[in-house]
Amino acid sequence: MDRRDFLRTAGGVAGGATAASAAAGTAAAQEGGGGGTTQPEFPGYVDGAAGGAYQDMRGQSEVTIEVGAGSNQVAYAPTKVWIDEGTEVSFEWVSNGHNVLPNSQPEGAGWEGSGQSLEDEGFTYSHTFDTGGMYTYFCSPHEQLGMVGAIAVGGDVPTVTTGGGGGEVDPEHMGVPFHPHYVGVATIVMMVVSLLFSFFLLKYGESPHASGGNN
Repeated sequence: MDRRDFLRTAGGVAGGATAASAAAGTAAAQEGGGGGTTQPEFPGYVDGAAGGAYQDMRGQSEVTIEVGAGSNQVAYAPTKVWIDEGTEVSFEWVSNGHNVLPNSQPEGAGWEGSGQSLEDEGFTYSHTFDTGGMYTYFCSPHEQLGMVGAIAVGGDVPTVTTGGGGGEVDPEHMGVPFHPHYVGVATIVMMVVSLLFSFFLLKYGESPHASGGNN
């Protein structure tokens, strides 16, 4: 192989190693979580909810949701929660004129909410969520203002991965089984090829025959 072919080959290998290293790094971050978090895939019904805060409250036998929270007093806080089956949820009114009514719930759950009556600050209503699945609820006078909420119960609910900069695509689901140690291998290959490439240029330089200069 003459020098021109070598340069072309070395450049191609270096480029391929760089691409492989980048791809492996991204895949490794996704496979290892990349700092992302897994949370329930809440229904679109609560996308425009006032407040909008999500909290993972699994591991607690009793949790509290404020009713009529926020600067406009038309929010549930937190708006979206994830709890274990059998958790008792206490809805505590922090402003006046609200209720808690089910919008959707798992089949057979039988949750009735606090009723149509509007309650004021200081009122408390509790319910134990024994049936796993997704629940959504609302305040009848303020539903159109975004006073809606959701409760994910148990581990058998659809989930999504958010954050971490890696998106939600898992390369292994696409048939590309990446592993974290590939990052190191690709990086070493790239460094070796780059060193060989630099050494060749420094040692031999550019010759008239290879450059195709003027005769």
